[in-house]
Amino acid sequence: MISHLPRNEKIPIFNPNDAQCAIIPGSSGNQVSCPELADDIKYCREEGKKILISLGGENAGYELRSPAEATAAADQIWNTYLGGGQSGVWNRPFGEVEVDGIDLDLEQPAGVKGLYWPIFIDELRSYYMSKPGRNGKSDYLITSSPQCPFPDVIISPALENKRSWFDILFIQFYNNYCTPTNGDGFNFNEWAEWARSSSLNPEVKLFLGSVASPEAASSGGYVPLSELLEVSSSTLEDCEKARVFWQGAHAHNSTYNPFGGISIWDASWTSSEYTEAVKSGLASIQIQVNKASESSLFKRSEEPVNDTESTSRKGRSRVNSTRKSTWQRRYYGRGRSRHHHGV
Repeated sequence: MISHLPRNEKIPIFNPNDAQCAIIPGSSGNQVSCPELADDIKYCREEGKKILISLGGENAGYELRSPAEATAAADQIWNTYLGGGQSGVWNRPFGEVEVDGIDLDLEQPAGVKGLYWPIFIDELRSYYMSKPGRNGKSDYLITSSPQCPFPDVIISPALENKRSWFDILFIQFYNNYCTPTNGDGFNFNEWAEWARSSSLNPEVKLFLGSVASPEAASSGGYVPLSELLEVSSSTLEDCEKARVFWQGAHAHNSTYNPFGGISIWDASWTSSEYTEAVKSGLASIQIQVNKASESSLFKRSEEPVNDTESTSRKGRSRVNSTRKSTWQRRYYGRGRSRHHHGV
């Protein structure tokens, strides 16, 4: 994780939290070299896995205080971890090995809008679009791990009015009131509504972020695997029903379903058996929802109301029309109550 961006040149300081790295003598801010970790990253990427470098965390030190700092940070990260730095003058922790993108885990300063993160994202994405990486790589990612209350305050300037590009959001549905076990507090539908109507990327994917153990979430939010898969099933189903319902009004996005899967914090709490169970469970759920989508169960028998007739409250929407179908009323107006059955 990049845990610190010093204010001078915004050199990203990598905090590996293990013994695989060594401080580079004379480097600014005690930058590190991590050849063993670089080999691990290379192996995973060769196996088809996407590797992201995370920026942020619970401790302060990576805040952006001006447009200049935002552009400087993007330049540093591009050259230190991604496709840049090919001139040889950059201290790269993983050497010639590059990662596939950056994930913004912005938690500080708490409760304060990050006004300059949209500039950071714009600058970094401009590198993605205009500067080829090693071996011609161009499919770099920009993701974020926001807190589940919508909108996450710190990243909100980047979310509003189709302002900034995100490929994926790994939404943290834990350590907050909007966990899947909190009835109508669970608000994946609100994030899905943003994805369909306000995301700059019309195909952004949303992951239901959970924790693999009660010890992994200090403020609560752990959901047993069977219940997590049940929540994922009903969430994917809701998103698919919304897709079918709105496809006539949004023809440009008629195949789009924002649900991307489950993300787990963190790998150290999981096992291969756990991750395989998540993967197989999601695959089974997708098959069931696809079958239902192809049947008459998800067919829309009425014209959708205009987006401007909708209002949102607490992660739910109430549509000001008497033309709502039964499922539409459930989707926009219900609380979450279908979590008690196993998969």
